Amino acid sequence: MTLEQNTYHLDRFEALINKFRALDFTDEELTLFDVGTRGHFENPTTELLSFFLNSTKPHDLDDCFFKGLQSVIAYKNILSDLGFLKSVETEVSTQNGKRIDLLVETDTALIVIECKIYHHQNNPFDEYTAFGNERVNKDVQDSASKTLVKLVLCLNGNISADLAANGWHGISYNELVKHIEGELSQTMFDNPYNKWALFAREFLLHLKGLNTMTTINEEEISFLTENLSEFAHLSDYIYNNLMPKIGTKISSDLNASDLQDFECKVKHGKWYYYEPVIRFSNLNWTTGSDIVLWMKANDNHISHKINLHIAKQSDELVEQFKTLIGDSWFKSDTDTWYEVSNTYWGISWSFKTFDLDELSAKIVELMVHLNNLELNYRPALTE
Repeated sequence: MTLEQNTYHLDRFEALINKFRALDFTDEELTLFDVGTRGHFENPTTELLSFFLNSTKPHDLDDCFFKGLQSVIAYKNILSDLGFLKSVETEVSTQNGKRIDLLVETDTALIVIECKIYHHQNNPFDEYTAFGNERVNKDVQDSASKTLVKLVLCLNGNISADLAANGWHGISYNELVKHIEGELSQTMFDNPYNKWALFAREFLLHLKGLNTMTTINEEEISFLTENLSEFAHLSDYIYNNLMPKIGTKISSDLNASDLQDFECKVKHGKWYYYEPVIRFSNLNWTTGSDIVLWMKANDNHISHKINLHIAKQSDELVEQFKTLIGDSWFKSDTDTWYEVSNTYWGISWSFKTFDLDELSAKIVELMVHLNNLELNYRPALTE
C-alpha cells in the first residue's frame, strides 16, 4: 500500500468514526447491530439473520446460526431434524405479491419465518401457508416429501390461538439467541481472529436487547447499511494491517537488540472481544512467560498497557526479577497479580499516550531482564 493509498484509507476511517460520534442515541449499551435499514425494524433483522444463517456467505462462521435455529426448533418440539441447508431467501413474493420475511429450505424441510418486533401479527398468514404448501408440493415431483415449518419470530414468542391452530409456532428472539450462542462460542474459540464473529456477537446482543428498547432513532437506523462495509474495512485494517505492522516493528527491534539466544515469537489476539493484543516471547524459552502489548478501548485515560507474565513462577523467581528491573519500574500505578492457580505472576504498566519508538524501547528493556531470568536465573534456581 502506497503512502497516498494509506492516507486515503485513514481519511475514510476518520470520517466513519466522526459520523458515529455525531449520532444522537440514548446513553445505553449500544451494539453495532442496534441500527438497521430502510426505516422498518424487521427488515435489517431479517437481512442480517439471513446473512448469518447462510453458511455460503463470506462470514466464515460455518453453519452455527443454522444449527442454533435447528436446535430451538427441536427444543420447542416442532421438528427434531431440519436436514441439510440448501438455501436462505428474504422478501419472497407470494402468488398475490405479499412478501415472506425469511424462507429457509433444506433437503427435508421448508421453514417459513415471519419476523415481528413491534408490529401486530396481522400479516396474510393464510397466504404464506398456501405459498409454502405449493412450494413443498412442487418439490415433491422431483424429490422426497418435505415438511413445512411455519414460525413467527417475535419478542415474547407468543402467537394468537388462531395462528397456533393453523400450525404456526412462536419463537422468541431470546430463545433463538440462546441456542445460537452455544454454537457461536465454539466457532469463535476455533477461529478467534474472525472479524465476522464480532459482528455476529453484536447482532445477538442486539436481538437480546430488543425487549428493552423503547424508541427507534431513524438516524441510527440508517447508519448500519450506509457504513457496515466501511466498518468491516476498518476492522480488517486494525487487526490485519496496523497491528501486524506494530508487531513487526517491535519484534524487529527485539531481534536486533543482541539479546542472549533470542528469537522473537509473536502472537496476535484480542481481549474482551475487540481490544488488540500482541504477545512477545522467546522461541528458546521452555515456559509460557511473555510480554504483552494491550491496546485499550474501554478507558479514555489509558492508551495501552504493557503486561509481563512469569510462568511457572516461584517466590525466588519473582524476587529475582524485581531485583533485575530495579525500583524505577515500580510506581504507584503499577499492578501485580497471580493467575492460573498461582502458576503465573503478572505485572502491568499503563500509559496515557502512544509513541511506538518509546513503547518498543520499553519492551526491549523489559525483555532483556525477562530473557536473563528465563535463560540464566531460572535454570540455576531449579538445579
